[in-house]
Amino acid sequence: MTVTVAALSFVVDVALGSWLGVMAFFSFVGAPRAFAVFEDEGGRYVNDVFPRYYRLGVALGAVGFVAAVGLGLVVGFSGPVLVVVAAAALAVVLAGYSVGVLVPRMDAAGDDSFERFHALSVRLNGLMLLAVMVALIASHAV
Repeated sequence: MTVTVAALSFVVDVALGSWLGVMAFFSFVGAPRAFAVFEDEGGRYVNDVFPRYYRLGVALGAVGFVAAVGLGLVVGFSGPVLVVVAAAALAVVLAGYSVGVLVPRMDAAGDDSFERFHALSVRLNGLMLLAVMVALIASHAV
């Protein structure tokens, strides 16, 4: 393994691993605890954090995606590299959609549509989580 391959692999792992950690913590600890502690006011906290959460995901995912493309340019776009690139791209697109489309729609709809938007948000978040996990697993097969 060359230094370039090792460095690019490290960047993929750090960027996508960090994103996975943020998603897992916020999904399974941060948001549920906010509602448990602050009840209805927890929604205000989560609504404030969501745009930052998704923008951080876009940034970390973009770094991982670019590093994976770089890795592909160095070692070739074999099966595992293509999986990393595609899964990272999918996760970035989902996070971008969430911050660019979903969050503004949630804000415009107000409290009346919370359940509908919350269900969509949970599904998109689950898909992002799965895509990042797939990318990380595939990155170790390169």
